Amino acid sequence: MQQEELNILKETARVGDFLLPYTVAKTVMPDFYTTYPMHWHEEMEVVYVESGEYDEYIDLENYHVKKGDIILINPCQLHSFKQSEDYRTIFRTVIFNFNMLMGNNTDACSLKYLTPFVEGMYINPVHITPYQPHYEELKNSVLSLIHEYDKKQDYYELKIKSELFNMFHVLFSYFFKPEMHEPSIKSNTTRNIKTILDYIDENYMNTITIDELAECVNLSKHYFMRFFKRYMGMTCIEYINDYRLNVATNLLLSSGMQITEVAAKIGITNLSYFNRIFKKKYNMTPKEYRYNVDNHK
Repeated sequence: MQQEELNILKETARVGDFLLPYTVAKTVMPDFYTTYPMHWHEEMEVVYVESGEYDEYIDLENYHVKKGDIILINPCQLHSFKQSEDYRTIFRTVIFNFNMLMGNNTDACSLKYLTPFVEGMYINPVHITPYQPHYEELKNSVLSLIHEYDKKQDYYELKIKSELFNMFHVLFSYFFKPEMHEPSIKSNTTRNIKTILDYIDENYMNTITIDELAECVNLSKHYFMRFFKRYMGMTCIEYINDYRLNVATNLLLSSGMQITEVAAKIGITNLSYFNRIFKKKYNMTPKEYRYNVDNHK
């Protein structure tokens, strides 16, 4: 599978490069997405909402997010998002791997703070609003991280790394609590969901049956369907189609593939079916989507 061609479900190579495992993404709804399927990765995400509002789902909890809000998504947390009503929403996402902060050496920062945080030994807020104490300090740090990446002026790598440490100083000082806490969902449930999502990520370009997915987590077909709908909020077929369509949108924008080639690449050989489910989600055909987004760049 060509990992660079798609927004991966579990992704380890997309964030910057070996020298700077850091990037800042911009999401515009509904121009680029109206939903993004449940996924997870080893990087941390810090989201700043520039305008509008939308729904973010983290470890299966729903957070209604508005302009100015900040969302913290820890490494390996399940998360997804969707458009809220007809709001036009823009948010920026800082994504980074902790390796750039901890490196290969053990020091006080990694031993006392960063490693325990990654291992879940701190209670931390997910949704931070402008009305909370010390919000401005955190917001200024996040905006600096975005600004430095956008401008990429001389020595910006040093500034980004120093600002990440500054952000964590603010978080540990005012927002994190050093207490063990229970995960929001049972660990075996989380593990099963991740196993299912990984299987879909590895096989979405092929035919996937409910029997296969149920077998990979040792559940009966009947129980598996109820389990998936309960925790994912949609049927398994709906999720697979949603995942494939998100891959398709990336291919439409990042490659010169014909529409038929894009459909085949994501495992759909019936072009009319591809056009139908694409239009249902995006309210436009794949051809219209490619044209409209290209002209909004």
